[in-house]
Amino acid sequence: MDIYATSFCYPRRTATTSYSAPASLDFTSSADSYANAHHTNSIFTVPVIIKAEASQGDVEIVQRNVMAAMQAHGCLVTYTKAERDNGWNFHITGAYQQVMATRGMILRDTPSQHRSVMKVTRSEILDVQGANPIVKSDVRRKLDDVANQTSTRVAVVNSPLSLTLAPPDAIASDGGWSGLETERVCELAVTGNSVDRVDVGRVRLLVMLDEMSGLHSEVCEIDHKLHAIIAGRRRGVVQSIQEETATNIYFPSPLQGLVGPEVGPVGAAPPPSTASARQSNNVIWITGEFFGVQRARDMLFQYSIQKANAVISRDTAILPRKLDWMLTDHMDDLKATMNDNATFIHFPPIGSSTSLITVYGDHKVNIQRTIRSVMQLACQFYVGSLYLLPMQFNPLLPPPTLNPAQMTVILKQISNASGAEVVFKSMRFEMHGLEHEVRLAMAMVLELDIIKNFQHEIRFQIELANEHREFISGKKNGKINKIMQTTNVKIKFETFNDHNFLIDIAGNDAGAIQGLTLLQEELPAEISFHVPESYHKRIIGVGGKSIQRIMKKYGVYVKFSNAEEFASLGGYSDNEDNVIARTPAKNAMNLDNLKQAVMELVNPKDKDFITEKVTIPRKYHRTLLGEKSIFIHDIESKTNCRIRFPDKETASDIIAIFGPESQVNIAATMLLDHVPFEASMSVPPNAELARICVSPEFVAFAERVKRDYQVSVVPSIVAPTDSSSPSTTPGECSFKFTCQRSNSDFLTAARELLEQFLMSHNVQVYPSSKTHKRADSFAEAFPHFDSKLLSAATAHDMSTMSRAADASADRRLRLASSSPDVKALFNNSPSAYSYSLEEDEVAGYDQMAANDYWSPMPFLSANTPIAQTRQSEDAAKRGSDSLLESKLREKYLKPRSIQNRAQSLDLTFSLSRITERPPDSPTNSTGEGEGSTPPSATAPSFPSVYGPPSVSVSGAPKQGSMHSASRAARILDDESVAEVSRVIANLGL
Repeated sequence: MDIYATSFCYPRRTATTSYSAPASLDFTSSADSYANAHHTNSIFTVPVIIKAEASQGDVEIVQRNVMAAMQAHGCLVTYTKAERDNGWNFHITGAYQQVMATRGMILRDTPSQHRSVMKVTRSEILDVQGANPIVKSDVRRKLDDVANQTSTRVAVVNSPLSLTLAPPDAIASDGGWSGLETERVCELAVTGNSVDRVDVGRVRLLVMLDEMSGLHSEVCEIDHKLHAIIAGRRRGVVQSIQEETATNIYFPSPLQGLVGPEVGPVGAAPPPSTASARQSNNVIWITGEFFGVQRARDMLFQYSIQKANAVISRDTAILPRKLDWMLTDHMDDLKATMNDNATFIHFPPIGSSTSLITVYGDHKVNIQRTIRSVMQLACQFYVGSLYLLPMQFNPLLPPPTLNPAQMTVILKQISNASGAEVVFKSMRFEMHGLEHEVRLAMAMVLELDIIKNFQHEIRFQIELANEHREFISGKKNGKINKIMQTTNVKIKFETFNDHNFLIDIAGNDAGAIQGLTLLQEELPAEISFHVPESYHKRIIGVGGKSIQRIMKKYGVYVKFSNAEEFASLGGYSDNEDNVIARTPAKNAMNLDNLKQAVMELVNPKDKDFITEKVTIPRKYHRTLLGEKSIFIHDIESKTNCRIRFPDKETASDIIAIFGPESQVNIAATMLLDHVPFEASMSVPPNAELARICVSPEFVAFAERVKRDYQVSVVPSIVAPTDSSSPSTTPGECSFKFTCQRSNSDFLTAARELLEQFLMSHNVQVYPSSKTHKRADSFAEAFPHFDSKLLSAATAHDMSTMSRAADASADRRLRLASSSPDVKALFNNSPSAYSYSLEEDEVAGYDQMAANDYWSPMPFLSANTPIAQTRQSEDAAKRGSDSLLESKLREKYLKPRSIQNRAQSLDLTFSLSRITERPPDSPTNSTGEGEGSTPPSATAPSFPSVYGPPSVSVSGAPKQGSMHSASRAARILDDESVAEVSRVIANLGL
């Protein structure tokens, strides 16, 4: 009898979800320690307790399961703690049939830690009035019942930093200057050693929370094969039922009972009515208003009767180890496939060595699409084999062999390090797992010293869809032949089932691994996306020239599916995808480039369909689906998006919005406008507060705030702890503000009105950390400028702009815009371009309007010399290089005190210059005439007629500069007029 030895790790990966940040655990309940569930609150971190309980309790369970398997099937089983993650490493030796039966028993019964977390409002389960929040007594009793009935551990994780919903822009997350505190949440964590127990416990907790909210709950039993078919594709039918009846419908897991022990009573016996509900996977929970629950229940029964007569099924074969791998590692993907296609997949029990699965559905397309998805998932699982052959054949001597007992330690080490399942049988090693796991295990086997005395033959087995057979082989098998000639390997195609085929690669050590690498480069890499069908012909072009040009550019094959083809396929990777692009894996980087090239031909409103996720508290989902359903449909029609609510049993707060990239954010904003936002304001204890809150004045005040701001104000007063003297020991009080997120800007105004109302009745309030300031819109519009050019809003607030005489001596006035030296405006020293007003000037300045804080811009009239200024600039530009150099040299040689001289308010010189008659300009502007010397830094930067004439190098005056000087004189006089007008306007004369 051949000895069959296998070594594997289970769980293959950590099954627990990501843990929360370390926080205090206010409550913990476990069916295993039910008697200790009512102890006082203990403080420790969540990850520590889960790892500790898993390492203590699971050791005994694993040991008990191993002993039972050895006695039942007569195999030798050893186990150790796995180095990877938090699983176990098992090694089984014996006959093939007994080993596979033992392996299946271990996979089913070995515990694996699972954890599910749901967010709950703190006020629902915690008593948050005191300094240390504690779990309410009635909630504690209900949590104990759920933990006892489902054999799970329930923990309350109190995180004071968690919010139910991200606050709007008008409210700071930490209260801030608004003085309001947004609603906080805590977490209910369900932990167990079986995924079925955690799923059932989560549903029972959700039903418990709905019952605490005042909803009615009922149970209906329908065959679990019909659950996904009744729900419809992407739960469309169930969502319509929830919209019409305003209920919550919780379905059980479609894979319940396949992995782990069954959910049964542990400890105290549960009520008879719930015993069958816990153990059956046919139970559907419905919560809501009484009549709504009855209607939803009747509608579900009616749909089940209709679909039961239309169900069709189809069988297909998959390798048993691949089935086990799917059920342990990709259970979420299988659930998503059934959810998307409204089908049910019947799997054999894990470890049963059965290769047949059955897919149930009501439409042939949905069944075919489900099988394709499962087969595509199976293609990720590889099989590698290493055959040990003798160095030379001698018929007189028996072939050398290896003792299976010697391979125990080797198999466990390789399996532990690589993560693959390693098998040794009849001088052959087998590796089962993902591609990188099989490669690593094969490399470790090749490094063993005991196999170097043998010749090797390596084989790899890859599974691929039948539609890719021609793609991988190439024209006249050109790709395959090239790989075989290059690496000296043999590649053979074998038919496996109606959907997939097998590729076998055989060769020596280096050749087989190199051939696998080259073959993987030729495997198809694809991407699918959605393009509205109205754009298909435009993108393809006449005779397909446009799309052929794009495909040739990027080396990618593109397939557009019309309405008929799309209906026959049901979509590609996503139900909405109708375009697929495929290319060899070595050219996968061009897939995104081709998608962008195709999307450039699509209108932005219709392209780049993506899924945007919005977090909305779960307690609002029923209202959005029920009362607000008409608004949801209106948002979908206006933005061309689809709003998909999560499955109720997942306890998720994330709502998916599928639509064009340019519209999903708009749809998310419109959706959040229909979500209520709550904030609270705490008030110091006051004995008179209870009387004030019930007075007619407060009722009228609350009605006025609700009418004017659409914000409701509700007081919450806690009774005093000392009942003997209620007047002397007033209780805590807070006011809850509730509004829609679209009206969140009015929360601060409502809070200010409430503070004024309370203070008018001699009730003290807590001071805000910051004061609410009115924004200076004009100053805030220029945040990039320095305060010297434009005053900041914080420095010149409207409330501090009083023109008192005692404070006006420190005020400074900026220079006029026509300052001779613009560089002085950017000097770091304030005294370089400003000066203090005298007392008599301040009196005149105080008479200016309060809004004219900055100096007004000069009034542009018909006489403003705009064109002449341009001529003067052009005249300066037309000067020679030597003239420009002399100007710059004299400018920088002047002292800075003269350059930065401030403009005087004395108008005598400016008025006298107006009456002066400028000299006549020469008639010949191109001839040689007298010119002026370059001006100084304090004079204007153009030639002046008031200075001495400039002479040329030969000593003769420049005639060309005389004409420009006369023109500049006229320009200067016009600027003087504008300068006087501006100064007079500034003085308010």
